[in-house]
Amino acid sequence: MQDSYRELFLSESQEYLTIISNCLVKLEENPSDKNSINEIFRCVHTLKGMAATMGYEKLSHLAHETEDLLDAVRNHKIKLSGEITDTLFQAMDVLEQLFQEIKLKQESRIDTAAILQSLKRHLTGGESPSPEPPGAQPDTAPVASAQPAELFSFSTEELKHLKEVKSKFPFVYKIVISLVRDCVMKEARAFLVFTNLRRLGEIITSVPSLDQLKEGKFELVFTVVLATNELQGSLQQELAVLSDVDQINIFRLDVAEMTAVSSAVSSDKHEPEVAAAAAGPVAATAVKKIQSMRISVERLDKIMNLMGELAIAKIRLLQIVQSYKIETLEEVSFALDRLISALQDEVMQTRLLPVAYVLDAFPRVVRDISRKQNKEVELEIAGSDIELDRVVLDEISDPLLHLVRNSVDHGLEIPDDRKKLGKNPRGKIFIRVSRQKGQIYIEVGDDGRGIVFQSVRKTAIKKGLITEEEAATLDEKKILDLITLPGFSTADKVTDISGRGVGLDVVKSKIEYLGGRLDFETKANEGSKFILTLPLTLAIIKAMLVQVGKEVYAVPLINIRETIKIEAKDIKILQSFEVVKVRDEIIPIIRLNKELGITSKAPSENEKDTRVSLVIVEYGKKALGLAVSQVLGEQDIAVKPLGSWIKRTKGIAGATILGDGRVALILDIMSLK
Repeated sequence: MQDSYRELFLSESQEYLTIISNCLVKLEENPSDKNSINEIFRCVHTLKGMAATMGYEKLSHLAHETEDLLDAVRNHKIKLSGEITDTLFQAMDVLEQLFQEIKLKQESRIDTAAILQSLKRHLTGGESPSPEPPGAQPDTAPVASAQPAELFSFSTEELKHLKEVKSKFPFVYKIVISLVRDCVMKEARAFLVFTNLRRLGEIITSVPSLDQLKEGKFELVFTVVLATNELQGSLQQELAVLSDVDQINIFRLDVAEMTAVSSAVSSDKHEPEVAAAAAGPVAATAVKKIQSMRISVERLDKIMNLMGELAIAKIRLLQIVQSYKIETLEEVSFALDRLISALQDEVMQTRLLPVAYVLDAFPRVVRDISRKQNKEVELEIAGSDIELDRVVLDEISDPLLHLVRNSVDHGLEIPDDRKKLGKNPRGKIFIRVSRQKGQIYIEVGDDGRGIVFQSVRKTAIKKGLITEEEAATLDEKKILDLITLPGFSTADKVTDISGRGVGLDVVKSKIEYLGGRLDFETKANEGSKFILTLPLTLAIIKAMLVQVGKEVYAVPLINIRETIKIEAKDIKILQSFEVVKVRDEIIPIIRLNKELGITSKAPSENEKDTRVSLVIVEYGKKALGLAVSQVLGEQDIAVKPLGSWIKRTKGIAGATILGDGRVALILDIMSLK
């Protein structure tokens, strides 16, 4: 059970840290943003309670000190300054490191003394408290009116316990807790409530019992009787920050009256569940159906692999039924085809995550880099709710980070230079995500200086990459090819974030490895924009099977514009390249048998066909014709990774297994061009 609590703790904590980081960025821009202050305070308070519950004392202590500083700021005891904001950012960084240690199950070696000292220094050396705003109400809730003993029955042992703690704890509360309807692991939630209450006093009894709560034998409501020193307002605040708690009702019990009716209660032989009926319908009557659950990434990947194998088996079965014309199996095979396709779609949905999982960290990234560069930057993010395959998300996080870092460092001018150009001194960076035709488009751009063509020409000539003549005809496509070469940079001083070329080779190679492409637009003094085109998933894709000689290849359908047959006489030679004119468009042709080194047997007189099968694919704004022996048809294929010794082969992106058991290689269109 402890491991499940730990995973739940880590998962929720990461969400809170992301919220805190984003709210701190907003707060730095607008120090009077009360909503951000309150949201940060709520999240830190929750983290403190969760960490204390799990026994992570160092983490809990740091969260507690951070909470104290935030409380002083929100209650106008200390004025928020840039120095305090920086300290809060540093505290979040240390919290993140502590969580990383917990995630890796490492013994903590992080020294928190320095950050704790900084937090305390702001608390003790802050400005004089500001007067409370007019009409402000004290942050304490009124104590509930005392409830008579008959609202809750106690056993003799419980009453005896009450007498023992009476001198220690002045208040006894009946607390009715309702969990949210879609609560995950309700037994874990109940356990967290209990451990938080134990920090505040002594638990006298509960309905259902603690053992039943641990086993999940209750509905969404349970009742706890607590003896404590806390006022109701403080108690309500402590419990309100717990996740998945829908409603909390607290009643103060009259201890004197309870002890006065001790003899009457001691004769009561009811079990706690029966006695609680008088206090309201809180006893469990049925086991709640599980609405959702957490599944590990490893298990999802395994399910996806099995789904791919099932898709291959389905294709093979359909081919056998069609080849042998087994009528008795046709109906069931088509039904199986339909069901497996539906199952495949459902499994694919389980792998999809919103792009926000990656982009939520970028406001903090932009904030840190811009401060380091002494620049004012506004970040705009649109479309972060669009979903993408988890594997693709993992792979694109670094390329996106490279593009954003380069936009801040190299793309945007310093405020003084922007003013001279008549621009807003506050630069703008945007990340826009959209979905079209089964593809994801991510645009990363800025309104900075743009790519200076002259600087690129000069650097490229100096490095011997192009000649003077080629430099004179340099266009955007050639510029992109140059600046994405490893180590190419026009920066005068290369640092960890300097120069358009630093990291852009990584971006391009990673995007093309994923089966996507990188495009680029720029205008002098108006800015630059990089466009990433990506597949939704890498697991099961639609492809067109083509035959080249005796070999079968798969071309991702997402790259194909159309398939046609042309007369061999229509193929012309233009500057030593074969081309064909299709609807007033000149399209270059690549003969795959020559490109892939496949020897084709010459056709006999009876087999001769003057027509050539052409698969027209698109890359960027251009088209390319792939000449093949035969187009076999469209098919769903399960993508299988290649070994390290072959995965870098030009023109090959992966492999799949066909219905007849043969292996077909998947063509990488981007590297064929």
